[in-house]
Amino acid sequence: MPPGTDRARSAAAIEDLPPAPPETLRQKLSYWGYRAVWDTAAVLPRRLADATPESLGSLWYFTGSAAQRDQVRANLARVLDHPPRDELEEVVRAAYVSYARYWLDAFRLHTFTPEGVMSRSSGTNLHLVDDMLADGEGGILATAHLGSWDIGAYFTTQRDWGMAVVAEVVEPRRLFERFVQLRRDAGIEVVPLVRGGDMVDRMVDVVERGGLATLLADRDLGRRGPVVEFFGEPCRLPPGCAVLARRTGRPVAVGAFVTEGDDGFRGLIHSRIDIADLSVEEGTQALAHELEGLIRRAPEQWHVFVRNWLVEREPDHPEAVAWREAHPGGPPAVTRRRRRRS
Repeated sequence: MPPGTDRARSAAAIEDLPPAPPETLRQKLSYWGYRAVWDTAAVLPRRLADATPESLGSLWYFTGSAAQRDQVRANLARVLDHPPRDELEEVVRAAYVSYARYWLDAFRLHTFTPEGVMSRSSGTNLHLVDDMLADGEGGILATAHLGSWDIGAYFTTQRDWGMAVVAEVVEPRRLFERFVQLRRDAGIEVVPLVRGGDMVDRMVDVVERGGLATLLADRDLGRRGPVVEFFGEPCRLPPGCAVLARRTGRPVAVGAFVTEGDDGFRGLIHSRIDIADLSVEEGTQALAHELEGLIRRAPEQWHVFVRNWLVEREPDHPEAVAWREAHPGGPPAVTRRRRRRS
């Protein structure tokens, strides 16, 4: 394949999007707000950049939205199997620090060098992906909103994994395009996620070209995925990995790129499973169990700060109703907060 073909395909996919609607004042302010933070983060000395997430994340935790904090608390209570309140609260605060580091890493990505990233990075079970791709037939990577996603994508280019990722199209479009360009410059193919688009066909093509089709698998944006058990509760998860496995016959590796200390990273492959012969629902359920194990390896780095489970997103769904009837107290973290307000 001629050099640059993958990037050309990615560019064509992005350029085929319909024109962006005119920006609202709020969107303009959002864009320039991001740009200001982006440009400031880029010029921070490394020592200061490494120290910033702890102070910034802690400030966000203490002064941010109480409703958001409640949600993070409820989500992590499920992951940690409802630990004592003090233990849970420390992980919640650490999640804010980790999320601050995620954004700082993303904003500073264009200042990193391959040598700098590799010198700060280690790996666990990376051979599970190396072996999967060795025959030239490609593979699938299921990941989560865990750790430092953008640095991880950059890391994979140094291992010649041929990663392609899906990016949700957001407004303002200028901000979306800037993030896309950031990932392209790091050597990552980007496929836009739009309603009615051909994302699955494009990702099948990635696998058939010997690349690594990478999908976030822990949150269903479209509310059309199968309902499976996730950390003991019914939850919709996206079907993309299971669909790709069925379409391509290829295995699915489950992994993420987590942070270590103030300035280190670790490429972590938790497992590799074959779900090509399963139904989409069965494959998604098998994947859900592997994602649980992955997230529990670094729960404070799981950046899902919104509603994710069926009882909160679709309370009238029959499975949500059945779960509430079987668990009348509800998720403990949410119940405690509600009682304290009453």
